[in-house]
Amino acid sequence: MMMNQSDSPLFIKLQPRMSDFFSQVPSEIVVNVLSFLPAKDLCSISLVNKNLWSFIQDDYVWQSICINQFPVNYVSEELNKMIAEEYASRGSNSEEQPVNIINKKLYKRLSRHISFMAKERRITWLDIQQGGGNYHHWRTLEDSQSEFGKIVFLDNVWWFDVMSTLKAVLPGIYDIVWRLKIKSENDIHDLNFSATVVEKIEDGNEEMTIHEYNHTPQRSMFSSIARKKDWVEYRLPYNLVVPEREVIGDKLVYHDVHLKIFNYSGFLKTGLWIDYVRLREHDESRVYERFE
Repeated sequence: MMMNQSDSPLFIKLQPRMSDFFSQVPSEIVVNVLSFLPAKDLCSISLVNKNLWSFIQDDYVWQSICINQFPVNYVSEELNKMIAEEYASRGSNSEEQPVNIINKKLYKRLSRHISFMAKERRITWLDIQQGGGNYHHWRTLEDSQSEFGKIVFLDNVWWFDVMSTLKAVLPGIYDIVWRLKIKSENDIHDLNFSATVVEKIEDGNEEMTIHEYNHTPQRSMFSSIARKKDWVEYRLPYNLVVPEREVIGDKLVYHDVHLKIFNYSGFLKTGLWIDYVRLREHDESRVYERFE
């Protein structure tokens, strides 16, 4: 039987071990390489040896990852939100001490593709007459079943847009999931769902549409959800594809995703609760409840 070269004892002896290889590479180069890798790959690499594990535990590495993988204005925006939330959690009587930002936590925040409607508040006529009248179109309600703790409820409206933009979405294939509840299919039907992937350039305002998806469920879907009388995760019947990023002229080219539910038909709509919309990395083994 012939021996493959890779099975040769001499080949194995001469082949450099991974730990030996990385021990000879300057630290700044290792950090630079790691800062462009997806989080999943970083987790795998951390298992190779103690040297790489220590690199990936270093907060400076995660700071570099945030800077290299997300547009600067988005990183700055989320960083400021983290600082504000930290001060708010301390209370008014807390000492004014600097906030210690953990960049690994910041990375998780930047790559967490979910929007809570009551928090983002990007809904037409939401609480428009709060405190100023008895009639509301949309209302914000507290709900212990929501991760954020609040949801939005459709009281009465003739037409509406519910929209959200998920910024700097990482490349991949995603399921689009809306968490909602319906009182009666007679009052809520013929809703239109849309998703648009747009390309943007760092520090720029213009965007170019890359993919556009639209779906109008059958009326039976609304009946099925209404019969549940509980929150459901409604997954749209297609996968959303976000292309790879690239750097052109020192500018990061990245992708936002616009998500929307809308209906402009002339009938009075009521009895719709919405918690969130999220992009969940597509997994063939994951099973969703079917409503259509």
